[in-house]
Amino acid sequence: RRAEPIPVYAEMSSINPVFLLPAALEARAEALGAAYVGSVTMGAGQFCTNPGLVLAVEGPALDRFLTAAAEAMGTAPAATMLSPGIHKAYESGVARMASAPALKLLAEGSEPGGPTCGQPALFTIAAKDFIADAEHAEEVFGAASMVIRCGDVEEMLGVIGHLEGQLTATMHLDAGDHDLAARLVPLLERKVG
Repeated sequence: RRAEPIPVYAEMSSINPVFLLPAALEARAEALGAAYVGSVTMGAGQFCTNPGLVLAVEGPALDRFLTAAAEAMGTAPAATMLSPGIHKAYESGVARMASAPALKLLAEGSEPGGPTCGQPALFTIAAKDFIADAEHAEEVFGAASMVIRCGDVEEMLGVIGHLEGQLTATMHLDAGDHDLAARLVPLLERKVG
């Protein structure tokens, strides 16, 4: 009822899924793996566009991506988080992920050097296990992320239906991925702002 409404600035939860489409993954798996870890760990993972989730189809190219990502994560420094409360929530979220039977810890960054330093962490999970438990889709605010290993493209598309609304989604694609991208866009435009 005010002449000038009170503005609201709210930070919403978002895991910002990244889709590694097959031709792009085949062409540059190692570069994508290293760049992914750079995005996850930038600013101690506290950017609202932080990639909390990566989806790709199982195979040798994904194995190469995971090897490169694990190597990059293994040397990633722990970083100071914005507040003790945010750090505590991050540590709790990573502990929850580490204790989930379906999630596999692939790599951790350097040991924390201070009381509010978050240690980066990278996990993997099979798509069927991700779909089976909605808790896996909850954001862990900070430098933690998971890679969903999909058995095929149809399983990758099926995961989208189990995601809540997101701030961003990213597709890495090459010319050979255009048909799949055309199938992804209509699904993602209903989930991504």
